[in-house]
Amino acid sequence: MQPTPDAEAMLAQLRGRIGREAHSEWHRITQDMVARYAELSGDGEGEWIHLDPERAAREAGYGGAIVQGFFQVSHLIKLSGEAMRSLLPFDTNHALNYGFDRLRFVRPMPVGARFRARVRIAEVTPKPGDSFLLKEALQLELEDGTVTLAADWLFFLGPRALAGTFDAPPA
Repeated sequence: MQPTPDAEAMLAQLRGRIGREAHSEWHRITQDMVARYAELSGDGEGEWIHLDPERAAREAGYGGAIVQGFFQVSHLIKLSGEAMRSLLPFDTNHALNYGFDRLRFVRPMPVGARFRARVRIAEVTPKPGDSFLLKEALQLELEDGTVTLAADWLFFLGPRALAGTFDAPPA
């Protein structure tokens, strides 16, 4: 099935945004948030590296407790959304999380450290039904530039996900 002329035009616009990058706002994960996440998810439950800052400072060499890797992943939704608003605003009701091609925990994230997401549009692939598969190259970085998480995240954009996005030429 061939894409419609509108989908072809949209694909050209999307491809013109490949390589563009944006950042989220700065965020911070507190020790209380880490403890609540451990209780809710079981991730890190009973592990002093996450829950006991004094012991973690003495025994682990990170200066204190560290944030669970999957708790960092759970923040990607909000942080990616903040960054993507300036790159490619889309209707999240028509954009489906398609999963990760790659997800790596590169360095520990200290509890209480300020961090943000750096998001780059990496790839766009046309799909049947005037839809697209969007790949975001995403990193969580600390204020000093240390990357704690690196991922390639995929989104399936249905035909209505980008309605109104390209009314004006890309900046």
